[in-house]
Amino acid sequence: MTESFRTILQKAWFVVAEQVANFLPKLLAGVIVLLIGFVIARLVRGLTARFFVAVRLDRISDRLGISAFLARGDVRYTVAEILATVIYWLVLLLSFQLLGLVLGLEGLAHFFGQILGYLPRLVVALVIILAGILIGSFFGGAVQVAASNAGFPAAKPLGQTVKYLISFFALVMALEELRIATQLLVATLQIVIAAVALALALAFGLGCKDLAGEAVRRWVSRTSNPSGGETPSSDEGHPNAETTTRSSTRT
Repeated sequence: MTESFRTILQKAWFVVAEQVANFLPKLLAGVIVLLIGFVIARLVRGLTARFFVAVRLDRISDRLGISAFLARGDVRYTVAEILATVIYWLVLLLSFQLLGLVLGLEGLAHFFGQILGYLPRLVVALVIILAGILIGSFFGGAVQVAASNAGFPAAKPLGQTVKYLISFFALVMALEELRIATQLLVATLQIVIAAVALALALAFGLGCKDLAGEAVRRWVSRTSNPSGGETPSSDEGHPNAETTTRSSTRT
């Protein structure tokens, strides 16, 4: 019985050793893939960072207000550094997918494949947001200039409102591209617009009630007197009334 138990242990050990021996080449290949991917990712990040500096991407982002937006969010990286880091992680994700294929881990490879397949939508969403910011800045400035030339007192707030509305619609389109539910954002925007319209209506109604009352009185007067003249008073109908009054006073 002891010999049979020893035989079972030996067979189990041989099976484990054989599996480890078969897995070691795959593990070594996976480590090599990761190292190569890491080196390529660092090289690509350095090259893309230099390219963005050469095309003066940071200055363009400053003019568009993207750098100020990132600063308000306490982001200490420039746009060029952020894009270079994104490309760096893209290369690493591709390396992780290759690692899963080399090791025979189909679940791991499928997971990173799904992430890489989602990235084109992410790129399109970023392009939509940037285009929305550009278009919003252009039309916001145009509206502000036109309102200023027309003598409108709130030209700057009007231009800012147009800018942020266009940017908000671009954000909604980007979220739809990412297949993220936007019903809540749209409903929130509708509530905000309705609240602003109600506030403006109340402010106009309360502030201009006297003018509205005067306009209504004039309209009623014109309707009741189609000839356009005003109804004469009793004194105006008798020109000698004032003379008679003065004579009686002297007497």
